[in-house]
Amino acid sequence: AFSRNLYRWSPRIQREDGFMRLVWGLGTRAVDSVGNDHPRMVALGQPLLRPDSSSQAIRHYSQQFVDLIDLEENAFKTLPIKEVLTPQYKPLRYLSQLYRDGFLSSIRSTVLANEMDRLILTFDEFLRRTPFPDRMRRVLQTLEKHYKMPVDMEFTLQMEDLQTLNPEVYLTIVQCRPQSHVKDQDAHLPEQIEPTDIVLATRRMVPQGVVNHIKYVLFVAADPYFALPTQNDRQQVARLIGRLNHALEKETYICVGPGRWGTTNTELGVSVGYGDIYHARALIELTGKAIGSSPEPSFGTHFFQDLMEANTYPLVVSLDDEDAVFNQAFFFDTPNQTADFLPEEVLASPPAACIRLIEVAKFRPEHHLNLIMDDDKGKAVALLTPVASEEK
Repeated sequence: AFSRNLYRWSPRIQREDGFMRLVWGLGTRAVDSVGNDHPRMVALGQPLLRPDSSSQAIRHYSQQFVDLIDLEENAFKTLPIKEVLTPQYKPLRYLSQLYRDGFLSSIRSTVLANEMDRLILTFDEFLRRTPFPDRMRRVLQTLEKHYKMPVDMEFTLQMEDLQTLNPEVYLTIVQCRPQSHVKDQDAHLPEQIEPTDIVLATRRMVPQGVVNHIKYVLFVAADPYFALPTQNDRQQVARLIGRLNHALEKETYICVGPGRWGTTNTELGVSVGYGDIYHARALIELTGKAIGSSPEPSFGTHFFQDLMEANTYPLVVSLDDEDAVFNQAFFFDTPNQTADFLPEEVLASPPAACIRLIEVAKFRPEHHLNLIMDDDKGKAVALLTPVASEEK
């Protein structure tokens, strides 16, 4: 849980109300970026307001696995939730809803054994019927007051008196520390923007900030990346990005790629570590039906914390969104400059063919990109901007 919500997906969400990543079972799936699963994202001031609204999306982006301790075998395990949950599990109605005919419904009676496959972990009844969201919000505000800065807290919770109308919820703090955050910057989009100047635009979970004078864009193309035959080939893409990151140490650059940056599952995104991209000023995830989507950046994970401390902005651009912009000509028609930084024998490898290093001035002479993330307007735009005379 975090006392400040850096990524608001609705204007109804207030930054100072805080944010929580909620999972059932051990907290490993909340604090680590897991490519094949999704925690419940909770804006503590609006706990039932979700970034994904349709029942189908809620079902897809729900927790599918649980990390647990097998007491009989004395071992950590990861199992599908439907192998662990039973109709007799007392908190079941607080954690789950039933998915029927494209709709989600709360559990009002005993769940039958043949309905267990329809259970979806939503946590809706827990968030609706207990005082926990407001209690967590007040706890975080109290901790922030006494730390004299925003805080990041890992916790566990336990429910008791489940047969009453108001079950009791017990909170245990595991650790608390200052919350990593991007430095506040005054970022406001111009009132008038020429459509031909826009390279990227998104309204998904926009932070507040700006990256000026971007000279290079490191782009990983989805089709050749996912067509690589082995996981090792895809991991080599990450290592090549690390080499380019080192070579671009003195340049301002951002990364744009398919799926989730930093995932351990190379079928869902680019498996870079922090050491591969620490000079990048932004990591932009392209999602959509043609790519394979992820509804949220890795907000709250340890990888995300590293990005925040390095003042690197995560963004998501869903190509399925009507108001999203992705300038195909910029990304695919601009000459590839990787040969300026990687040796010829490396460039001949299939993993290298996935990477395009775009020099902005090769697309439009005497221009660079400014990435403006306006939290008030809920929009981020990468704009082609003339190079000032003092920069030439």
